[in-house]
Amino acid sequence: MRTAMNRPICNGERGMALVVAIGFLLVLSILGAVVLTVANRGLQDSASFSPVRRSFYTVDQAVEYSMNGDLIYNLSMTGTISLVNPANTATLSDDALDYLARDRTGTSLGVSHEQVIEKASGGILVSGQVTDLGAQALPASLAGKYTTDFGANLYHVTAEGRGSAASDTQKVDASIVRLYKLEDDVIFRTTGGG
Repeated sequence: MRTAMNRPICNGERGMALVVAIGFLLVLSILGAVVLTVANRGLQDSASFSPVRRSFYTVDQAVEYSMNGDLIYNLSMTGTISLVNPANTATLSDDALDYLARDRTGTSLGVSHEQVIEKASGGILVSGQVTDLGAQALPASLAGKYTTDFGANLYHVTAEGRGSAASDTQKVDASIVRLYKLEDDVIFRTTGGG
C-alpha cells in the first residue's frame, strides 16, 4: 500500500508548496515594511511637533497663571508684574522683587512666577509681563445685561515661550477682563478704583 510520502509526483506539482510559502512570506514582508515605515514617520512627526507644542503650552500657562487671584492681589502693589526673573538673579525672599510668587498677603513663596509656569508647562518662559490697566466701564453689551451693578478691571498679559530649540517660539498678547460687583469689592478685589 502506498502512503502520501511514497506517492509518485504527478500533474506538475513538483515544489508548488515551497513557491506558495515563499510568495506568502514575500507579501507579509512587504506589508510589514509598509507598517514599519508609516509608524516610524508618525514618530518622527510627533517628535518634531513636541517642542512647538511645549512652547505653546508655556505661553498658555502664563496667561492662565496671570488669572491667579494671588497674582492679581499683588499686582495692585506695583501695577506691573514681571513673570520672568530678570538676569536670573537668585530667588530669595526679597519682598522688593516683583517676579517672586506671593500669597494673598504679599508674603513671598520663595519661587519665581517663571519657575511655577515652567514646572507646569515643561517649556521655557523667555519673557512675560502682566499689567493692570485699571477699572473700566463695562462694554455696552455687558452693561445691558448686568446693569450698573458691575464694573470691569482690565489686565494685559504678554508672554513668550520656547520649546527645546530657539526656533520653537510662541508669543501671546492677551487681555483679561475681571468683572466685580461695585458694592462688594472684597471678593473681586481689583485695582484702579474697582
